[in-house]
Amino acid sequence: MFTTGSKLFFGATALSVVGAIVFAVTTGGPTGLMGTVGMLSLASIFGFLGGINFFNGDGNVPALQPGAQHTAAAAQQPVGSSIWPLVAAVALGGVIVGALSKPIVFKVSIGILLVAAIEWMVQGWSERASADAAYNAGVRKRLLHPLEFPVVGAVGLGVVVYSFSRIMLTVSKEATPWVFMMIGAIIAFGAFLFASKRKIGRGAVLGVCSIGAVALLGVGVASARQGQRTIEAHPTTADSALCLEGGTEAEIDQHGSQDVSAKSNLDANIYLQSNGTMNARIAGFTKPNDNFDTITVSRSTAVRIRFHNESSTPQRLTARLGTFGEDQEVVMCTTAVNPGKEAFLNFEIPKTNAASSTPIELQVPGIEGQAIAIVVP
Repeated sequence: MFTTGSKLFFGATALSVVGAIVFAVTTGGPTGLMGTVGMLSLASIFGFLGGINFFNGDGNVPALQPGAQHTAAAAQQPVGSSIWPLVAAVALGGVIVGALSKPIVFKVSIGILLVAAIEWMVQGWSERASADAAYNAGVRKRLLHPLEFPVVGAVGLGVVVYSFSRIMLTVSKEATPWVFMMIGAIIAFGAFLFASKRKIGRGAVLGVCSIGAVALLGVGVASARQGQRTIEAHPTTADSALCLEGGTEAEIDQHGSQDVSAKSNLDANIYLQSNGTMNARIAGFTKPNDNFDTITVSRSTAVRIRFHNESSTPQRLTARLGTFGEDQEVVMCTTAVNPGKEAFLNFEIPKTNAASSTPIELQVPGIEGQAIAIVVP
């Protein structure tokens, strides 16, 4: 027997088929073909829905069926409200926007969409696990809490760290310690107030922590929009200006190590004598006092050099590793080495087929005519 819903769907199917035939007869060309195909597709959809409705009996339950008042769909508890469809819709919009704008937006939106889909499916499944709502809630907790708590904790910690970093990078260098101490004092004072109360509501604690988290996030976002303070670039041992010029007053030189471990696996020792001459002593030769003015190294291999400063002034050893094509010259150096001290230099010759347009050598800035040539087979 056809039910009311199936009659409506089958009627719409027949009407769509008749409309397709009439449209095909009266309209020719590409327009008629597209219209006919569209109406036949509509007839297929209506027929499919009508078949499902007929198979399910339009959801009707016979009045004389035993236990119908408990097994019927209308007797079941309605599905609870959920925020995950809204989250999934927003994430889907973020996927579309991210695909046209920034990759980070696309990746984050994909992650949120997957989380929303999982949460939505598990919630829908758990609500139909049994007729007991409390048991269903317990099933969902046992399944998802081991995953939710670590993820939420990691995201919350990341938000706190990011907000703190934006705040610290916005204020001046002199005010940063005071701001950090003030925020720490506020947190410690709040914790003291909580600990001093023997009985305090869970809602009060959650409310205060939520307000604090929102305030911290808001200040962090505002600081990020304002931009971080100007941070001066600090010289490193890979800066050509530091390595090729003779100064030894850079910030990096103030705390540089003046000794080298005996386990450094050295390839050669470079000595700057008190008379201003340079010589190399290569590891593996039987006579330790044999001096060389060249060393041979392999490409793409770490080279370990110990520099001994036996002059009367602080000096640094600079490795000029060549200029290939239109690239800038590759330079490495040690920090300034005090008289009678030593420093470690580790470098690597890049693997390339091009010839260097500048010499590959070891030198001390400010001392002319003295260099150790680097031979690269």
